[in-house]
Amino acid sequence: MSPKSNNSKSLLGIILILVLLALNAYQWIVNSNLKGELNDKKSAFLELEKLNTELDQDYEDALKDLEDMRSDNQELNTLIDTQKEELAVQKKKISGLIWSERELGKARQELNKFKSMANQYLSEINTLKSQNENLSAENQNLQAENTSLTAEAVINKSRISKLDSMRDMLSNENENLSSSNEQLSTKVEIAEAIKINFIEVQGYDIKDNGDIAKRNRAKRIEMLRACFTTETNVITPAGEQEFFIRYTAPSGEVLYVEELGSGMLTDKLSGETVMYTASGKVEYNNEDLTACLDWKPNFPLGKGMFQIAIYNNGFNVGNGEFKLK
Repeated sequence: MSPKSNNSKSLLGIILILVLLALNAYQWIVNSNLKGELNDKKSAFLELEKLNTELDQDYEDALKDLEDMRSDNQELNTLIDTQKEELAVQKKKISGLIWSERELGKARQELNKFKSMANQYLSEINTLKSQNENLSAENQNLQAENTSLTAEAVINKSRISKLDSMRDMLSNENENLSSSNEQLSTKVEIAEAIKINFIEVQGYDIKDNGDIAKRNRAKRIEMLRACFTTETNVITPAGEQEFFIRYTAPSGEVLYVEELGSGMLTDKLSGETVMYTASGKVEYNNEDLTACLDWKPNFPLGKGMFQIAIYNNGFNVGNGEFKLK
């Protein structure tokens, strides 16, 4: 055999050895990675199994604690049944996170919520039991008081019977007197109400510098000013008088914004409670008076014919209307 042939065989042998070494190294790396992944999965499974065991134990403990709270109180027992159902739903949810979704972090969070729920339920039941015990004690006290009151009632019954006839006589006399007083009082209050002779309502736009400009178009109005002239009323005591204004939209709805001064008053003539839009006080000296009251709505006004009613001393003392384009 020639030297050249021997060299070729030696080179081929070296190459084969190198290839085998490379394959062995690759297989070792793959096996190491697979072994690491297997260990990781095994650890994760053990952690999931541990969490599930903890869930089962907490669930059983919670059910036992709830069952220990049962009594002859049907309302309390119904609440316990409801809470057990809610805990079962939460347990099922956590089990799904553990075995279906393999969400360890979320499962741990939900398990903490589960524990909080169980503690909260026990606290609620303890509170209800305490309240029931207090109510039971109060009920016993009330029964004792009721027995005592029943005895007193028998004694007082005869006294009341004797007083009934006298009361009926006095009641009839009092009703007649009250009716006369009410009629007289109403007449006086009506006489003291300050009547309105003239009403005018004008819309205004408020400029940035505070100046106002007359406007008749609803969409440009930021303030309604109601000016009115009163009659002379010598019966009304001189001094500060309050007037209430009610604006009614074309739709029939009263303009009412409590934050802007709107409120309720009683119409003394009809006895009905009515809404008013705004109010204001003026100084009255038993003579004709012209005054104006402003109201600034915080919403756009619609078009059409509006109604205005003015009240003083609980009576409607003037009405009018105005139109916005």
